[in-house]
Amino acid sequence: MLASMTAFARAETTIWVWEVRSVNHRFLDLNFNMPSSAQALEADLRTHAKNVLNRGRIEASLSGRAASSEAAPTIDAQKLRSLLVNARYSQMVMGEFTGSEDASNEPIQQLDVLDVMRWPGVLKDQADISPDMHDDICESFAEALESLITSRKVEGESLSSLLQVRLASIQKILAQLEAMAGTQTEYIREKLHQRLEKFGVNLEPNRIAQEVALLAQRADVHEEIDRLNVQISEFESCMLRDEPQGRRLGFIVQEMARESNTLAAKLAPPDAVNLTVDLKVLVDQLREQVQNVE
Repeated sequence: MLASMTAFARAETTIWVWEVRSVNHRFLDLNFNMPSSAQALEADLRTHAKNVLNRGRIEASLSGRAASSEAAPTIDAQKLRSLLVNARYSQMVMGEFTGSEDASNEPIQQLDVLDVMRWPGVLKDQADISPDMHDDICESFAEALESLITSRKVEGESLSSLLQVRLASIQKILAQLEAMAGTQTEYIREKLHQRLEKFGVNLEPNRIAQEVALLAQRADVHEEIDRLNVQISEFESCMLRDEPQGRRLGFIVQEMARESNTLAAKLAPPDAVNLTVDLKVLVDQLREQVQNVE
């Protein structure tokens, strides 16, 4: 069963809220946004995420519930005072460097309250996170990931249906092209006769038959059609497997695109050319959808 890489999940405790978002990515890219007092847990959280996820860009955000006073951040006055003193000292040193004697008497310029609150360490959690809270955070993160995986599978089912529709359309076009392949030799013979008449060249019937046979052999598309049908069968087989198949499906679609281009280059009848254009469009749509498969 396929799983999509696009999903969202949320898990809550009495104090904390996890929000986890997932989008497509070639590899597993984990990004955490947590309070400073919980950052020591990031290594364990990463290990757990790597054990249950295979691919995708994951944005995991931990925040305190609005009604919880325990999770509300406060200002570390001592840290803020130290930073302002250092800012004042830095201004004085810069004044000495630039030759301004009144630098020490000038107010600190361009300091905004919101900017100051973004300085590292200015905001801190009101209460330290206890070992029990550590367990609570880790367990709720595991619940969020479980919910995320479920959402990925639900999205993957919808994606599978879309892929099946594209594959059925491709198979229909291949059947039409295979039927048209029988007219390829006659089309080549007519084109060759038209060119010979245009340039006033007379050739023996045997020579013309040899040229037609040679051109028809080069333009034969049965091999490409057979390979595309095999690739479709392999694609459908991968869709039924439980383990992640995104990379394998991407490779199969790449090979299907190569065969489609070869098919389009060989077929000459106008009706067949139009069908090969539709075929290439469908394969490209497959490629775009497969990029979101885990």
